[in-house]
Amino acid sequence: VRLVGDDRQLAAVGAGGVLRDIAATHGAVRLDELVRFADPAEAEASLAMRDGDRSALGYYLDNDRVHVGDIDGCVHEVLEAWQRERTGGRDCLMLAPTRELVRELNLQAQAARGPAGASAPLSDGCAAHLGDVVITRRNDRRLGVSATDWVKNGDRWKVEAVRANGSLSVRHLASRLHVDLPAGYVAAHVELGYASTVHTAQGITTDVVHGIVTGAED
Repeated sequence: VRLVGDDRQLAAVGAGGVLRDIAATHGAVRLDELVRFADPAEAEASLAMRDGDRSALGYYLDNDRVHVGDIDGCVHEVLEAWQRERTGGRDCLMLAPTRELVRELNLQAQAARGPAGASAPLSDGCAAHLGDVVITRRNDRRLGVSATDWVKNGDRWKVEAVRANGSLSVRHLASRLHVDLPAGYVAAHVELGYASTVHTAQGITTDVVHGIVTGAED
């Protein structure tokens, strides 16, 4: 059995941490090349941040990546940045430390996009319209998107059809594959996907991220 993952990621909200335990007790083979950033300097800074090296913050400060304000001001700035990225054709994910702030960002982003037409109720108390970005929050192998892939927790999709029974036809933002999500799954395990918490965002690849931190992070 080969387990692939990152023992430095945030631990699961529920029971978890098995990769961390294995790495600490028995050791692990590690990949040594990072390919998720276009800028090599940013890649190095992210690895230093992963190791808990506070000097890595210098990269983000020097490159005007950090802005200070109160919560309301930060929400406004993040939304403005999201709109700029969207206008420029880039996939942007907003991050927030609490589910309440995530919901606020999602609703404001949806309102800025101008939803219209039929809607389907979602698990976060919001509703999905045609063209919205949503995120699935539960693995379900019965919902296949290809011969080898299925709907997973953390996948982000664009809504291509909303049906009267509350089901959705969606296209994956990365793979571009389609799947139909039943109304029961949509109502229980689908949320708006313009913003998410850091825990939810782990593993997601996007063009750019704009996020809010409170200073309480470790």
